[in-house]
Amino acid sequence: MKFGDSPKRKNRVLLSSGSLSGFGLDGILAAAATAGFDGVELIVDEHEETVRPLIIRELCRSRNIPIPVVHSPFDFLNPPGWEKDEVSRVKRSVALAEEIGADSVVLHTPYYADRVFRRWLEEDLAALQGTTRIMLLVENMPCYRKPFGRLGRFLGASDLLERDRKGPWRLIPEFLLPRCFPLSDPERMARFPHIVLDTTHLGTGGLDPAEVFTRLGERVRHIHLSNFDGREHLELRSGCLDLAEFLRRTATESYPGGYCLELVSERFPSRNPDSIPALLRDNLAFIREHARIEHGA
Repeated sequence: MKFGDSPKRKNRVLLSSGSLSGFGLDGILAAAATAGFDGVELIVDEHEETVRPLIIRELCRSRNIPIPVVHSPFDFLNPPGWEKDEVSRVKRSVALAEEIGADSVVLHTPYYADRVFRRWLEEDLAALQGTTRIMLLVENMPCYRKPFGRLGRFLGASDLLERDRKGPWRLIPEFLLPRCFPLSDPERMARFPHIVLDTTHLGTGGLDPAEVFTRLGERVRHIHLSNFDGREHLELRSGCLDLAEFLRRTATESYPGGYCLELVSERFPSRNPDSIPALLRDNLAFIREHARIEHGA
């Protein structure tokens, strides 16, 4: 594979740089290439190397692995020299993606208190999309749709998202309800033409990823994969979500987009660095097997 080929592939499988936080960008790229991933999704963070196009391009060339997706920084990350407001960060992420040859930028739905970003996302995102070849992908965030997360599904807990639309519940301020990211409900996500479907975040609401995938249809253009058991971003074989069935559903419905393994390293079974290559290969094999992706296809 030559550098730059992978972004054009159907059903590419990427590794989120957040899965190996602390490894440094060069270490992350090396680990992804060794494990056999098609590329890396770069989370822009507080490290200088994540905001310097020349450094990023050189590291990609030296490791012979591309970065086809850029993830705009979370609100608690402070990239050096970047503004702190979300709209400016999205625009900076788009410019960075253009400079390094990526094709997509991931952005989160807004936190309940960020009214400015929410208004921009609902009213002005389409205008920005019209100015760039970069696909702007909106990611669903934790919905906390049922008390106790996915466990609430089995306990028969009330669906507070539905209740707050009816009767006296509508009078309760949004910030008092367990929905920190109010646009992340699947019905509200459907307003966006390009969606990143995050399986762990669906798990917080007791939602079935396969069912939501089918409901949102062709809007889903990228998928963040991890499992959930009350803790987020677990390995694919651990947790409550049936990710094998989910991946088979994406294959059955001829999903044309990509996948990204997005784990939290603090929850790896072993923190021994020597175990990381095997862990990454195992999760990558799980994705390719159940999504029916032929390696190198």
